[in-house]
Amino acid sequence: MTKNEYVDFIRNSLQMADKTSRFHKEQVAAAINMAVNSVFYELYIKNPKSFRKSMERYTTIVSSTPASNVTVGRYHSTLTVDVVDLPRKTGGILEVLTSSTTTTKFIPVVTMEGEQLYGSESSLPSNIIGFSFAGGRTIEYWYMSVAEAAAGVVIRLIKQFKSYSGTDNVVLPYGQDANILGLVREYLGAIPPKDLVNDNRDANG
Repeated sequence: MTKNEYVDFIRNSLQMADKTSRFHKEQVAAAINMAVNSVFYELYIKNPKSFRKSMERYTTIVSSTPASNVTVGRYHSTLTVDVVDLPRKTGGILEVLTSSTTTTKFIPVVTMEGEQLYGSESSLPSNIIGFSFAGGRTIEYWYMSVAEAAAGVVIRLIKQFKSYSGTDNVVLPYGQDANILGLVREYLGAIPPKDLVNDNRDANG
């Protein structure tokens, strides 16, 4: 199902916002995004050990060429999509790979660990690159060579619903359709209909 089709399906299943219109499509899409993020979060909390393997079918592959942060060996990538936020060191990023060599491995470190490591006299083994992701769209790399940065990286991540284009096929968490619909209804139920909104005008004015 495409993103547009999914939004239309959810929107048409909701009660009318007032007597003449339904919730706006963008409003419904935003609620779906929150609901899907919440479902991924709950799936991780329930079974964090097997989460990575079970989420492979929902991941997106993103390619990027890291840019230098001026200092030697320190680079960063700016993602073109939003990543699902999860309570783990790498959030919704499941894997980072480089095409420069098959022996190089990326290990996750929090930003503070990377700063401490980079500022010390020690360094990582030659085949290890540290990477940090603190949310948003930026990934930092520690002890990356010029050749590895030039070769680029491939990032496997869980993309937020809002980052899909309208015609993209969206694969949502298996068996969670009813849960997602319920959450969307809950979120939008907190929005009062237009004819009940208090706009601070005096009814007698």
